[in-house]
This record gives sequence, C-alpha cells and structure tokens, in this order.
Amino acid sequence: MADMNQFKAEMRRQAEDLASRVMASDVGQRALAFYEQLGDRDRTAVRWLGWFGAATIGYLTAVSPLLERLESSSRRLESERAMLAWLQAHDQGGAAGSTPHASDEPLATVVNTTAEKAGLAIRRYEPSGEDGVKLWLEGAAFDALIKWLFLLEGSHGIRASEFTIEREAEPGKVSVRMTLRG
Repeated sequence: MADMNQFKAEMRRQAEDLASRVMASDVGQRALAFYEQLGDRDRTAVRWLGWFGAATIGYLTAVSPLLERLESSSRRLESERAMLAWLQAHDQGGAAGSTPHASDEPLATVVNTTAEKAGLAIRRYEPSGEDGVKLWLEGAAFDALIKWLFLLEGSHGIRASEFTIEREAEPGKVSVRMTLRG
C-alpha cells in the first residue's frame, strides 16, 4: 500500500512539473491567454473537450492494447485446448507404455500417406538405415506437424529419433529436419 501511495505521489509530482513547464513556455502562455478570452460556456466546452481528449488518449494507449492482448491470449488458449483435446482423443495408450501395432506397409509409404492427409508437404526424404527415413519439411504448420507425429507414433509405431526444428518468419510455420524410425 505504501508503494502505491509513493507511486501516486510521484505521478502527481511529475504531472505538476509538466504542467508548470508547459505554462512557462511561450505556447503555454498563448494558450492561457486564449483560454482567458473565452466566455464561460466556451471555457466549459474546452474543459470537457480536454477531459474527453485525455480519456481517449488513455484508452488508446492503455486499455485498447490490453484488450487486444487479452483477445490474442484467449485465442491462443482456445487453440492449445483444442490441440490437447485432439491429442487426448487420439491417445491409444502410447503414454501408458503399450506398443502400437507396426504397419505392413513400407515406412516411406506410411510417412508419405499420413503426411499428405495431415496437410504436410515433404520437400525431400531419403532412406536412413534399414528402419528409418530422413525428412525435410519447409513451411509446415506446427500444430499439424505435432498431430502428425503423434498419429505416426500412436497408430503406426513410428517415432522421431533425430529432430531439428526452426521457426519461420510466418507465425505458426516451421522448417523441420528429422529421422523417423519404425
């Protein structure tokens, strides 16, 4: 509470200091002379206009950015909740230690088919040993990538053994180099 009182006192002191510097300036003196020449109704209108201007500036500099940030955070939270719900709905016991069934299809076929269904475009891939494949993806949606990897592990027993991810300039997009083994 003492800190808040000190803050208020400091803000009041700075406002008074600013007001005295403005009034001591040539522009301040001309504005005061103009104000003094106005009639009572005009002075009241100028005061109301001043309060309205101060309230507008306060809203635009303080309240509006806070509301925008709150909205952005709410959208991000909703997106994260949707991702969590999807991951929980598609969990097939992988976290509990059970091993998902391996597919009879070749690894490259499973990877290409599932990536296409997930909306991911594999830029390049090459074999990596007997049970692996190296992949390069660019401009991949991060959420789609995570869902796809979860699906590969949960449904096909394919795991990422090496993984490098870099953020791209566009929000939510990444470039990925990884090795999948299954």
